[in-house]
This record gives sequence, structure tokens and C-alpha cells, in this order.
Amino acid sequence: MQSFSFRLNTIIISIMALILFLVGFYVAGLMEKVYVDTLANRLTREANIIATSIDTHKDVRAFAPTDLQRLVNRFSEAGNSRITIVGLDGTVLADSEASANRMDNHLNRPEIREALSNGRGQSLRFSHTINTEMIYVAHVIGFSEGHPRGIVRLGLAIVDINEFVHNLWYSLALGMGAALLLTVIVSLLVSRHITRPIVEITSVARKITQKKFDTRVHHMGVGEIGQLAYALNFMASSLESQMKEIKENEEKLSGVLNNMVSGVILIGESRRILLLNSAIEEFLGHSEKTLIGKLHIEAGLNFGLSQLIDHCFQTGEKIRDEVHIYYPQEKIVDANLAPYTTDHGEVKGVVVVLHDITAIRRLEKMRSEFVANVSHELKTPITSIKGFAETLLDGAMEDKDISRQFLEIIHTESERLHRLINDILDLSKIEKRLPHHLSEVDVGELIQVIYHNLEAKISKKRIDFICPSFRALTIEGDPDRLHQIIVNLIDNAISYTPEQGTIKVNLVDLGESIQLSVKDNGIGIPKAEIHRIFERFYRVDKGRARNSGGTGLGLAIVKHLVESHHGTIMVDSEEGNGSTFTIILPKVQP
Repeated sequence: MQSFSFRLNTIIISIMALILFLVGFYVAGLMEKVYVDTLANRLTREANIIATSIDTHKDVRAFAPTDLQRLVNRFSEAGNSRITIVGLDGTVLADSEASANRMDNHLNRPEIREALSNGRGQSLRFSHTINTEMIYVAHVIGFSEGHPRGIVRLGLAIVDINEFVHNLWYSLALGMGAALLLTVIVSLLVSRHITRPIVEITSVARKITQKKFDTRVHHMGVGEIGQLAYALNFMASSLESQMKEIKENEEKLSGVLNNMVSGVILIGESRRILLLNSAIEEFLGHSEKTLIGKLHIEAGLNFGLSQLIDHCFQTGEKIRDEVHIYYPQEKIVDANLAPYTTDHGEVKGVVVVLHDITAIRRLEKMRSEFVANVSHELKTPITSIKGFAETLLDGAMEDKDISRQFLEIIHTESERLHRLINDILDLSKIEKRLPHHLSEVDVGELIQVIYHNLEAKISKKRIDFICPSFRALTIEGDPDRLHQIIVNLIDNAISYTPEQGTIKVNLVDLGESIQLSVKDNGIGIPKAEIHRIFERFYRVDKGRARNSGGTGLGLAIVKHLVESHHGTIMVDSEEGNGSTFTIILPKVQP
């Protein structure tokens, strides 16, 4: 059985071939007629021009035969037509292609008779004189007393017309052949456009029966075929959407759970773990695969957490409590438990969400300790100021020596209170990470300036301060904050170094960074307390540090300033043998 596409192509090509054949014959005839008419009009214009040129005598016979023949030859050379001059009696007086004496009388020629009657004549016939088909146009030469003076006739061989018609048919044949070829191509494309949706619909229908619901008809077509394709696509889409909805819900749930920082556990009605996310491993120290399917009491969960789960199953109420977890790391966890129930209120399981609040509790503890330390540090100078002021008011002002001593103590304590408040404000600003005012700083020159500023304090304790002459070593940084770093380190070394001790400052160029070390032979730091020296208000020797005016915030400020310059600080110390503080700073800030 022939396909629909084959039958459609045959019909379209046959119709187009017939139309092209008929149009070709019509166009060829029309073009031939137009060409002949164009030639006739041209010959008429040329005959009129020649007649006007000859019309200088009363009769063409007044011309000498040789003169008339030369005139005809001259006109004939200007064009490619045959020119004949005929008298009123039909006698040929001159001809451009034959001898006038040997030519027959032309009075009975159709174009001559028509010209004598109408002033212009035309005919298409065979010429026995030159033995070829000719087109003739005759035109009268002037008028004398109501009668023409002669007739000029122009002829053109029909072979030119035949050649034109032959070329025309050749061109039309090529055009019709190209048009027919284009028709075949267009027909194939059109038939394919019509039949392709039908073939595709059949293929999609087969795939749907194989449960491939994602297949679609992409070439919809028009009319009833388009409606059929649309209905088939709608059916496949409806079937596919149900499968996709299930899959998407699973992916969404998995994406949410796996990207949550909080741990999530789903306990089923049988008290077994049905679902949990990857974050739970950080809380419980067990991987997801090892916990799925196990009873929550057997899965290595925290005992307190298991009790909360059982209680939630029993009561069906939401529970929130803090749980301490000791494995794999000690954590304080905010546990939120909520039951999920059926429409009848039956508990089908429990959802457990764990939030790590260890850092929050640690910060709360640090805040509490900071408030306590600040209160304690402020209380001492305030108590001293208050006590001595009350003593002065009670009558001690009468004794000048005692009042001066008390006022000096009040001044000292107020200075200490002022330093403490300034250090607290400095530390607060540093922790806010305010922007640096960067510039080029010569660290060696900065150390020399600081040494001269502290020289009186160093000389008072007769400390041997070793500060070699540094060559220019420039880094990028905030001059004020770099000055504060070095001052705090050297001032701490002076405070904790006994009289006649030694402090050595060293500066090393490491290429892309510098290393600054401050070494003393003071009281040193116990190994167990080295990790605490950068805490706020920490002192190795509390009594001695307080007497020296220290606030306990210097090293905390140094640590923050070094880190804000993208550097590191290290300490090497041994109790009784002094300490070495080393900082490394990049030469160029990132």
C-alpha cells in the first residue's frame, strides 16, 4: 500500500507540472507577440525618419538613381534592416540589398497597398528576393496635392525573431525545470511537515505504553492532527507529573535536611530511626547508614535524649529541653521534639531537631566572667578612692602630710581607673574591626621611638635593654596600632622583669613578612596557664601586676591587633626563666 506521503507528493508535482507547461506556452506566445510588435514599432519609426529625410522634392523620381541608392545605402549602414524605395506605380527605385532594376513591381505587396490606403502598412511574409521570412513596414513619403510622393519600406529578416523565440523557449525550459525541481523539494517538505506529526504521534504513543512518560510530540501540526498531538502530550504530562511530584518532594526533603546545620531525626511508630540528616553525625558521632533502622535506644543516642523521645511518644506533646552530649565532643544541645499524628490524633512518630548551643553558652559564660572581672577591677580603685576621700572628709585634711599622701593614692587609683576604662574602650573598638589607616611604617625606627619613650622606666629598674640598630624595614600597616602592639609587648616585659634583668628585642626579615620578638628573663608563665594569657584580665602574678598598674587587657589587645593585621602571635615561656613573645606580620596587607 502506497503511503500517504507518496500520494500527496504525486498529486502536488503533477498539478505543478501541468501549470508550468501551460504558463510556459502562454508566456512564450505573449513574448513573441510583444517582440514582433516592438520590432514593427522600431521599423515604423525608422521609416518615418527616412521618409522625412527624402521628402525634399515633389517626387522621389526627381532623385537621380545613384543619389537615391547612396542615400538608401547610407541609411541601411546605420541600421540592420533592409530599405526599399518604391514609386507610386510600384516601381522599385532603390533597394539596400538587391538591384532595383531586377526587382518586380511592388504595387501588389500587402504592405504597399496598406500604406497607400492608410499612410502606413505592415506584413509578415516570405521574401522571394532574398529567400527568407521577413517583417515589412511601409510608410508614405510626404504628400503633394493630396497624393503621396512615394513609399519607403523597411524589412527585417524573421530569423532574428526565430532566434529570439528559440532563446526564449530555452530560458523558459530552464526556468520551468528549476521551478519543477523546486516544486518537488517543496512538495517533499510539505508532505513531510504534514506526515511527520502523524509518525511522531504513533512513536510517542508506543513509548507511553512502555511507561516512558517523559516523551512528547514536538511537531504538533495543525487542525485535527494538532489537537490529537496536544491531547497525547497532555495525557503524558499528567502521568509524568504524578511521578515527578513524588521524586521532587523526596529531593526537596533531602536537600533541606542535608543543608541544615541542625541535626534532624525522624523516629517511627516502632521507635526505630526512619530518617536523619548528615549533620546528626557531628552531634552523635555515628554515620547516617549505621543509625537508619535501629531502635533509638540502641543506636547510641544520648540517654537523656532517648528519655525525651519516649516521653514525647507517651504524652503526644511538644518538648524542648537542653541535653548534654559527651561523645564525640562535649556539646550542649537544644533538643526540640514534636510528634506527628494522624487525623485521629494517633502518634505515628516523633521528629527530633537538635541545635548546637555550645558556643552560645560559652559566650554567655565569657560575658558573665567579663562582667565579673570588670566589676572586680573597677571595685578596687573605686573602693580606695571612696575610702580615702571619706577619711579626708572626716578630718584628715588638717594634717597636710597625711592629706597629700591620701590625695596621691586617690590620684594613682584614678589614673589606674582611667587606664582600665581606656583599655576596655580600645578592646571594644578593636573587636568591632574598624578599618585601618594603612601607610608605610618603618618598624625599626618605630622600635627606637618606643625605646626612647620608655627609657626612663627601663633605667628606673636598671634593666639591660638590648635593642640592636635596625636597618630600614618597612611594612604596610596602621602606624598607631603597630605602635600599640610593640608598646604593650615591651611594657609587659618591663613590668614582669625584675631589677637588673635583661630584655632583648629582635627584628628579622622573612621575605614577604617580618618577625618581631621580645624576650625577657622575668618571672615567666606556668605551662598550664600559657593558653590563658590572651584572655581579658588574666595576670600571671595578680598582685604584682596590679601594683604595677596593669589592667590585664594588654595582651588581649595585642592579639586582636595582630590578627587584624593578618599576622600571628606566639609565646614561649618557662616559669622562672622568662618569656619570649613573637609576632609575624605580612609586609603587604591582603
